[in-house]
Amino acid sequence: MEPPNEISRRRFLSQAPAVGALGAGVATAAPTSAPHSEERKPGDVFRVGCLNVSQYSHLEPIWAPLMNPRPGSGDIPLTGMRITHCWEIDHERAEKFAKVFGCEAVKHFDDMVGKVDGIISGGYYNHPWNHILHEPYLKAGLPNLINRPFSNSLAKARKMVDLARKHGATILVPSAFEHNDAIATAKSWASERKILCYHATNSFDDYPTHGIHGVYLVCRAIVEAGNPVVSVAYRTDKWHSPPGVVTFEHHDSDGRQFFGTLHQFAAGLGSIRIHAQEESAIRDFAIRGGTGYPYDRTELWAPTIWAFQQMALHGEMPQTFEQILNKNNVFMAGWRSVLSEDGNPVRLADVPDDWETPVELPSRPDDPTVSLFRKKFG
Repeated sequence: MEPPNEISRRRFLSQAPAVGALGAGVATAAPTSAPHSEERKPGDVFRVGCLNVSQYSHLEPIWAPLMNPRPGSGDIPLTGMRITHCWEIDHERAEKFAKVFGCEAVKHFDDMVGKVDGIISGGYYNHPWNHILHEPYLKAGLPNLINRPFSNSLAKARKMVDLARKHGATILVPSAFEHNDAIATAKSWASERKILCYHATNSFDDYPTHGIHGVYLVCRAIVEAGNPVVSVAYRTDKWHSPPGVVTFEHHDSDGRQFFGTLHQFAAGLGSIRIHAQEESAIRDFAIRGGTGYPYDRTELWAPTIWAFQQMALHGEMPQTFEQILNKNNVFMAGWRSVLSEDGNPVRLADVPDDWETPVELPSRPDDPTVSLFRKKFG
């Protein structure tokens, strides 16, 4: 029997209303079925457990205030979810997060199993260990938001997807540069045309934390419009600082080859200009950050959390497992090009399955987070 004031994930999924339907382009994958049950009680909430909440994380400054308003901050809740538990590799930071957002800090990363209805992981430094951190929650069949980068190897990424498939879990691997109106519109426009080429731009610190925004932007707007990536070339002097240019080779549904470029630079947000065959059509799509509250949240940051809520309530993934693995493969091919092939093109099929990419950031030489993860997980 369920405790009178709690609700199981399975029961919640069948009862919750579509309060997350505000996110742009959030229900493109085939839905999974949710069982029917009795009507929700008014006091029932969707309980979120958070991993990697503080160290180079989207949670503390961006996502958490959308769910749990900070006292005296002027925040308002923009979702139907509430953070109830959290974990950080540095437990003191977890306790500080818990105090600010009114939740419980747990000592072990798997202590939230059975206590939450979904998991959001917000950090960067954890990504080589995501296959360990998310394993208990994937096995529990929970919805998992696993922030970019998903993984630093193809094998680890596949392990997480295989667990999700086996246990009926759903996964969202987001970038704010995918979940916004501009790129949703770009994908729709490109889907109806034969692309000649495109030029994308992306604000940039380093390839794995911000260059990946542009990679995911391209995957959303161009690849998901029916134009798979064949190879990736990444030319730059330093992968951890701008400038740089990533070149993508595509084949469309007819096997026709075309190319696109992603320019990494140290300003602005992201954009894409697409050239199509039809009547020499050219269209620009620029991501907007929003001006003033709440638009500085709802234009760029909230749609990712709305997409997670939509997925959690209805079991519909914004991207299929195949699309998640594919964009991880595109990301890894860019790494392979700059690290091992002197910027020459690397075919997606030629990225070794167990080849791993760096996690330390030269721009943050004194950050202890990686050493803490290695001490705990090897």
